[in-house]
Amino acid sequence: MRIPFTDKEIILRRKASKGELSKIPAFSNGGLYYPFLGSRDKPMLLSTVYRCVDLISDSVAVLPLETFRLDPEGFKSKYLSHPAYYLLDVEPNSDMTRYVFFKTMVVSTLLTGNAFAYIERDPDLNVLQLVYIPSGQVGIEWILDGNGIYRKRYRVSGFKRLVEPKDMIHILNFSYDGIWGESTLSHARQTLGIASDSEAHAAGFFRSGANMSGILTIDGTRVNAKQKQQNYDEWQKRTNPVTGNPNGIVILEGNMRYQPITVSPKDSQLLESRLFNVQDICRFFSVSPVKAFDLSKSSYSTVEATQLQFLTDTVLPVITKIEIEINRKVFLPSERNKVTAEFNTSAILRTDKAAQGEYWNKLFQIGAATPNEVRREINLSRLENGDKAFVQVNVQTLDDAVNGKPDNNSGQTDGSIENDENGQE
Repeated sequence: MRIPFTDKEIILRRKASKGELSKIPAFSNGGLYYPFLGSRDKPMLLSTVYRCVDLISDSVAVLPLETFRLDPEGFKSKYLSHPAYYLLDVEPNSDMTRYVFFKTMVVSTLLTGNAFAYIERDPDLNVLQLVYIPSGQVGIEWILDGNGIYRKRYRVSGFKRLVEPKDMIHILNFSYDGIWGESTLSHARQTLGIASDSEAHAAGFFRSGANMSGILTIDGTRVNAKQKQQNYDEWQKRTNPVTGNPNGIVILEGNMRYQPITVSPKDSQLLESRLFNVQDICRFFSVSPVKAFDLSKSSYSTVEATQLQFLTDTVLPVITKIEIEINRKVFLPSERNKVTAEFNTSAILRTDKAAQGEYWNKLFQIGAATPNEVRREINLSRLENGDKAFVQVNVQTLDDAVNGKPDNNSGQTDGSIENDENGQE
């Protein structure tokens, strides 16, 4: 399913976004699909912004989103037969995989403040698709119901009717009212402006062949307009990088004197300013500069601690917002407290074999995981007798430990154990 609108509608929406229209008109079906382009494009040219957005969205998109069945005591088991399991974990819609869908949603959240996905349902209200909708095509309207209460509805380009909140996944970034999210870029506008100016200044400095502007003084002689132009042309010819002489030499006559007036990059602290811009932009996105490849003040311990901090302070809030929104809208009201969807964060350890081995070893030692459960997570085949849990009593089954049965390999009886404890043979 696509959200169509025509060239005329594109123009109207852009006027509305600039404040030239008081209200975004409701569009009818028809036309072709065009992505909405906003003010987010220029900041993404900054390497730090691109890295932060790409890092956060990738970190969420790689996590499997699995559906679980909850028993009355709150224990979970994978609900593979649920209609939403494949949809949430593999293919939310016919145009996107799970990875592309959630990456796009997170990118939209960070850059525009909001991310939207329409919930398409069958006649039995089961979910068929989660259709991503660019935030530039969605607006909020308040409708007065029969009880005299204003209710929120979504106005979507290409939809003839308003969309109820229960049929729209809406992920908010930072928000002042809990209704509409604010882009991270809007709060970082001043920092992004300084960073853009720094990059433009650096580009212009190197484009000019690292030459500085200045004043050419001719003592004791009045120069007419034609002579001035000849001097300009000769100077440009000798020093302009476009002509192939970025570091050319100009021979000055005896009564000529050159005085530079441009502040050098060193004096203007251009490099220091660009490094500060990296740190400042990272603050807005809650990303450590180390994750943005600023290793100027890092060590091995810093990198290790940064990874844990990134998962808890940056990724966890994002996946929590997505999980809550999906659980309260995708599943039917009759499934509440019975079905839930959660991101499998253990996928982050997939490339860290040492951490993965330590994690599963601890679960195995306390009887929390069976050998087959461990083998399933590391993509090994099932063992014939690997469905029992073990605890560390010379490695015996959990049932024997609870019932007080001795270890079959110990060669001792209950009596011999008691005699040993009493110091008797």
